Amino acid sequence: MKICMMSLMMDDSPVEDIVSTAVKCDMQGIDWIGLHGKKSAELKKLCDDAGLHIAAHTMLKWGFINGDKNYFDEFKSSVDDACIMGAKVLMLPPFARKEQTSFADDRKRYAEYFAKGCELAKSCGVQLTLESTGYKNSPITTAGECLEILEQVPDLRVTYDQGNVATADDPLKAFELLRKYVVHFHVKDWYVSDEEKAGYDLKRCGKYYGDATIGEGDMDIRSFWQMTTAAERELFVNPETRDYTGKRAPLDIFRQVCAEMRSWEE
Repeated sequence: MKICMMSLMMDDSPVEDIVSTAVKCDMQGIDWIGLHGKKSAELKKLCDDAGLHIAAHTMLKWGFINGDKNYFDEFKSSVDDACIMGAKVLMLPPFARKEQTSFADDRKRYAEYFAKGCELAKSCGVQLTLESTGYKNSPITTAGECLEILEQVPDLRVTYDQGNVATADDPLKAFELLRKYVVHFHVKDWYVSDEEKAGYDLKRCGKYYGDATIGEGDMDIRSFWQMTTAAERELFVNPETRDYTGKRAPLDIFRQVCAEMRSWEE
């Protein structure tokens, strides 16, 4: 299993601590979510010095979502950052547009964005991906919604997020439909309730979901992971998790989570 630190999961920790935690947990790479206020070259040097791959870069840019007509300039800067870091995967998460009128309209506009983005990314040797996003207003979450985009943009691929898919679709069945497009994985856990609870969010499936540390929630992630082939297990996988109580140190949590994840292959 090629476990990849998802940098956002360490909140405001210094980037040096993010890298150090990944090394101490025997992770093989880092997915830099945004740039943490640093230059992409600085992040590359930190990882190179630590012997870590930069498996992916996830862009956090809001121009498209906010309706900024110059949004593609932001995308270009993220492609540049991915190239500088040597990240082979650039993920653009398709969150709902601020002026969303319908899921279908958002998907139409994202298809246009991804098509233009793929052309630029491919010319730079970077693979652009989408992921299912797990909010109630997310326009691209189910396998069918992903396929609608993928069929229009042949060069686009998928960062498969089992936990996000589970908010609107069966994550095992969805994976069967999408697996030929998958180049990177995210895994996450949730507490799930039929009734409203404090701190839980209503999802598209009609149930309420609360954040859970991997291995402590209600998701059967083991069954999902055991569907993967030997070739698929050569892809990087992000544990999208943290200690949501704020009581445990990140290093302790990630050691626990990495042990849990590696047990899925036993």
